[in-house]
Amino acid sequence: MKTLYLHIGTTKTATTSIQRFLEENKDVLQKYGYCFPDSLHVYPRANKRRNAHFLVAKVWDADGSRNQSKEKEYFEEGLQQIRTAFGTYDHVILTDESIWHALSYSKKSLLQELKKEADKQQYQIKVIVYLRRQDGLLISRWNQEVKQNFNSAAVMTCEEYLAASEKKEKKIYQYAQKLDEIAAVIGKNNLIVRRFSPKSWKDGSIIHDFMHEIGLDVTEEFQELEESENLRLDKNTTEIKRILNKSEFLTEKEISYFRRFLKEISKDYIKEENTEMLAKEELQQFLELYAKENERVAEEYIGDGQPLFSNEVKDLPKWNPQNEKMQEEIIQFFAAVTMDLRRTNEIQRQKINQQEKRIRQLEKRANEFVMFRDKAKHPFRTIWKKLFR
Repeated sequence: MKTLYLHIGTTKTATTSIQRFLEENKDVLQKYGYCFPDSLHVYPRANKRRNAHFLVAKVWDADGSRNQSKEKEYFEEGLQQIRTAFGTYDHVILTDESIWHALSYSKKSLLQELKKEADKQQYQIKVIVYLRRQDGLLISRWNQEVKQNFNSAAVMTCEEYLAASEKKEKKIYQYAQKLDEIAAVIGKNNLIVRRFSPKSWKDGSIIHDFMHEIGLDVTEEFQELEESENLRLDKNTTEIKRILNKSEFLTEKEISYFRRFLKEISKDYIKEENTEMLAKEELQQFLELYAKENERVAEEYIGDGQPLFSNEVKDLPKWNPQNEKMQEEIIQFFAAVTMDLRRTNEIQRQKINQQEKRIRQLEKRANEFVMFRDKAKHPFRTIWKKLFR
């Protein structure tokens, strides 16, 4: 039976790397009967490799108003794209990490709509979801919000974000409840639940693991990724970015410019981190909310006799913005920005000098032409007068 593989996240579980791998290996996938369709439309702040985004995307007009008729149009176009793909391939892969969140809030009926379409077109839906421990998901989402600066959460401290999430977005952390809702639509046997943990992945690689779950092994035919995608900021650079997000005098483009340097600095410090964003007691209290649900997920949806996650909470000190590395990273940040601006100014100055030199050369040629013209006119005028006086 033809199969639609719908990879729904959760967020911050290496979905960007999986999407990039699928994009770069389209030709090989097609050889084995798998289609990774292109996105038919470009959505603000959504990478084009998120080819399932049409399922949950909101479309906005130039005046800032929401265009729900366009959303329906794009949704239907996406379904037609799937129908067309199944005319050639046995498997179609769609992926977008925001679907996990949307199923709880903005698009609760999505799977019912897809199931109705699948039954009509006679294909099955398999949903793939990677789960990470809830505290890791919370902190990673907060880090991403600060890094991207898309909404009000981008200026929150981690403690503020925790409090807000427990009030407004609690459903995305209730794994058992959400998986039950998905299984009720597509069937538990069509729900692929995996841990976001290298120890549980095939070959220790999430990409190899994902491919194995859709029925393919990564052979030499496939082009492996050279480096991880979508790296997070370290704790100190996250704090620097959070403060920058609060600056009303900076445009979004300017803040994005600063982010580039913060990401580079983070690469050298992430491995050295030995603190937690939240205190041990805060983490334990948060995790306790989902302990029973996690036990049921492990038993009913994975079934390997192991806990869903380790319940260990490292006894590390809570991160403090006045730590010894903060000053060092601030200096590196401003040095990097200053040097970039200096180099840019130097390039611009060289271009201006070249332009000025060119202008001077043109002016010289113009003057030489005028002198030649005047000299040329004089003998001609004299001869003319002698001939026709």
